[in-house]
Amino acid sequence: MIPWQRIEPLGSLNGEIATRLAGVDALQTAWKEVQAAASPAEVEASLKRRLRKHAIETGIIERLYDVSWGVTEALVAEGLTTEVALSEGDVTESTLDIIRDQFEALAYLVDWSRDDQDLSLHFIKTLHSIIVRHQTHYDARDQFGNLVRVPLKPGVWKDLKNEITRADGTKLECTPPLFVDEEMERLVELYRDTADRHPLVRAAWLHHRFILIHPFSDGNGRVARALTLLALQKGHFAPIAVDRLQRAEYIAALDEANSGDLRPLVRFFALLEERALRAELQAPLSPSPQASGAVAVARAYATRLRAREVTDRNLKAERSAQLATAAHTRLVDFLRALSTQLEEVFRELDRRAMVSLDSAVPPDEKAGYWHGQLVHAANLADFYTNLSAGSWWARLHLRLRGSLLRFITAVQKVGQGETGVLAVTVYAEVLNAAPTDSDRQELLFRVFEHSNTPDSATLVYTDDLDARWPEIQQLVDDALASAIGRFSEHLA
Repeated sequence: MIPWQRIEPLGSLNGEIATRLAGVDALQTAWKEVQAAASPAEVEASLKRRLRKHAIETGIIERLYDVSWGVTEALVAEGLTTEVALSEGDVTESTLDIIRDQFEALAYLVDWSRDDQDLSLHFIKTLHSIIVRHQTHYDARDQFGNLVRVPLKPGVWKDLKNEITRADGTKLECTPPLFVDEEMERLVELYRDTADRHPLVRAAWLHHRFILIHPFSDGNGRVARALTLLALQKGHFAPIAVDRLQRAEYIAALDEANSGDLRPLVRFFALLEERALRAELQAPLSPSPQASGAVAVARAYATRLRAREVTDRNLKAERSAQLATAAHTRLVDFLRALSTQLEEVFRELDRRAMVSLDSAVPPDEKAGYWHGQLVHAANLADFYTNLSAGSWWARLHLRLRGSLLRFITAVQKVGQGETGVLAVTVYAEVLNAAPTDSDRQELLFRVFEHSNTPDSATLVYTDDLDARWPEIQQLVDDALASAIGRFSEHLA
């Protein structure tokens, strides 16, 4: 058992964190431009969809219930209603009550932030009360180690000790009940001292330190994940949600924080934030009908602004294309070097094994290839892809024993129009195919669907490729390794 310690203030974070956060900030700028062009109703609807996803996934992370992906998507899109739940799948009313409570708690947090109120003990206790409104009991161990059902008191600090079990099986003692109120006061005070730090860093610090205290008998994880949104709302970032497929990565990042390194948790939240921002880069609704008088004057002014925006869009388009081409060149070089090595390895198993590489960039006609695969990759990564002019893609084929592994990595434009945002995506599928007869190909399975493999990396037109390349290379290397692993299992 590792004994509890008082929570520590937020210290300096070394390494590449500053570069990573700068990339998120650049993406946030593009997102804000889209938000400014959208109607208040659109902005609010987008926010509620994000909160509904968080509300559903936070309970799945805690294994309180299980909701399929299809039902989750329907509830996120259409609302947390009994009608939607029953029409899409078997979700009990008690499960829906818990999800609604979690959503209401997040809505309460957003309103609290909009009223320019900061963290307080009253706010935290109220948040907990809303989250566990329909949870009357929790599981605990008595003095003899027996599992017992104990009444849960909403918004009341714990009266029994609790602990965290780490990945290696060791126990981490949380703050004893006697010291909870003191430590929570200290948490609020230290959080206020972080006001000048990046919202994602503040969010990670608050989340982890709250988890270390574990002030309530149950519901601490859900409250901690809700509190993450407080700093993001204050900093005008999109809400994030840890989903079921990211649970292992999330717990691993928390465990690193338990060992004194907060950076993995900051990086994890940064990835979630990039994904959330990127998913919202959609075109706004059509402008309002024509009018005269004061509106005409406003329109004339708006015309001048649009002229300037056209220049900005052209600049974004030019720099985005330059960045995409540079990233594509490195990706092709990287895959070409791997192709030679892979062919040598697999020819030891099959002398007819072949690895081939093809690629294209706009405006080449071939840049429009792989439309279905790239849309699928974008959907898994939760963003709208703009393939009107094609993409910067590289395709690796590995043919072995009558089967084909197709691995595609591409640089895609994100959002409609010229947002200045790009996504590097990976896609892999396994097909039955004769060594040289593509007409006989038959799709067997897609590799990354509903997997823990990282699906993308985000680039903004202002990015320095040298600084971002290690992350991109790691993404592609890990994805190709995973794809080859699945392919090998298929052949076995």
